[in-house]
Amino acid sequence: MARYAEMLKKLLTARGIQVDVLQPEPLFGRLKRGSHGIGKWLGYVDKYILFPIFLRRYIRRRKETKEANGPQAGEFIVHICDHSNAIYTRWLQDVPHFVTCHDVMAIMAAKGHIPGLKIGWSGRILQNWILSGLKNASFIACVTQETRKDLLMLAPGLEVRSCAIESPLNFPYAPMPEKEAFAELSVPATDTTFRPGMDPFLFHVGGNQWYKNREGVIRIYAQLCVAHPNLTSVKLIMAGKPPTQEMRRLVKEKGIGKQLIFVTSVSDQQLCAFYSTAEALIFPSLKEGFGWPIIEAQACGCPVITSDRAPMSRLAGPASVLADPEDESGFALQIFRILEESPKARKSRKADSILHAQSFDPEVFLNQILLRYEEVVRKNFVTDFNK
Repeated sequence: MARYAEMLKKLLTARGIQVDVLQPEPLFGRLKRGSHGIGKWLGYVDKYILFPIFLRRYIRRRKETKEANGPQAGEFIVHICDHSNAIYTRWLQDVPHFVTCHDVMAIMAAKGHIPGLKIGWSGRILQNWILSGLKNASFIACVTQETRKDLLMLAPGLEVRSCAIESPLNFPYAPMPEKEAFAELSVPATDTTFRPGMDPFLFHVGGNQWYKNREGVIRIYAQLCVAHPNLTSVKLIMAGKPPTQEMRRLVKEKGIGKQLIFVTSVSDQQLCAFYSTAEALIFPSLKEGFGWPIIEAQACGCPVITSDRAPMSRLAGPASVLADPEDESGFALQIFRILEESPKARKSRKADSILHAQSFDPEVFLNQILLRYEEVVRKNFVTDFNK
C-alpha cells in the first residue's frame, strides 16, 4: 500500500514528526524482472533475505543515536503500512512496532475459508508466514471493523493487540467544475468514442481481483440496457487494470462493446473529474477491506450505488443506495432509480454525499494513529516470535 504509506508520511511530517520510509530495493530482482517464474523468486530474495538485513542495520543505527543523544533523541516506532509485510515483525521483536491491516482475504483463501478460490502451495506458505507475522505484531490497526473481525477469526489472540482505525480520504477529492473536468477527460486517457460533456456515463473503478466483481459490473450494466433500452446512451466507464480475456468475452456476448469503455493509468485528477461528472458510481463489490472509491466519489458529490453488505454498506452512509451485488437485475433497478431522480433530489443527494465524506477526516485519522503509537511505545510491547 504505497499510497497509504505516502499519505501517512505526509500527515506525520506536517505534524513535525520525522519519517523515514524503508522498502526493499531491487538487487537480484534487476537480473530478471517479472511477477512470475524466476523473476518472482529473485524478487523474493531482495524482499525476504536482503531487506531484513538492511532493516536491522537501520534499527541498530537508530538505537545508537538514541543512546548517544539521550532523551532528546525521542522515541521511534516502526510502522508496517501493509499487512502483507507483517513477516518483518520477526526482526522487530526488540522495538515498538505497528502494523496496518487492510484485509486478510488472501490469508482466508489460503486457509480454505473462501469457497472456489484456490491458492497454490507457495501462496499458502507465504500467507501462513504473513499470518504468523501478524500474530507476533506489537499492535495492529485494521482499516475497518469488518477486517478486524476477519483477523480475529484467524487469530483470536490478537483481541487485545488490535483495533479498527478507518482510513481517511488520501487525496483532496472535491467537486470539480464541469468545464475543468471535461478538459481533464479530453486527454488521451479515455477512449475516442467517449465525448466528455456530451455522453452521460456510469463509472466504476477497481482492479481485477475476484471480490471487485468487475464481471458482475458488466452483467449489471447489460441488464440495465436490456430493461431500459432508452438508457443505452448512458455509457459505462470502467477504470483500473486492463480487462481480462473473460471480461472482453462477456462484453462481446452482451453486445455492449460500443457503450462500455475501459480506461487505465488514471491520475487522481482524472479520477476526480470522472467522479464529478458521472451519473453515479456503481460499486457492487462482493467483499472489501475498505473501499476507498465509495468515499472518494461521495467527496465529489457523485451518487453511489454499492453492495448491501459490510463494510460497503456502513462506509457509504445514508446518502448511498444499497443493493445485493449478486442480484444483478435488482442492482440494475437501483441504478435506474438513481438515473430517474429529479434534479431537486439529485442536488440533495449530492450535498448529503459531500457531507458524509467529510467525516473521513485525515486529521482525525492521524490523531487516532498517534494515540496508538504512544500506547505501543509506552507499553513497549515485545512479543515472543516462537509462541
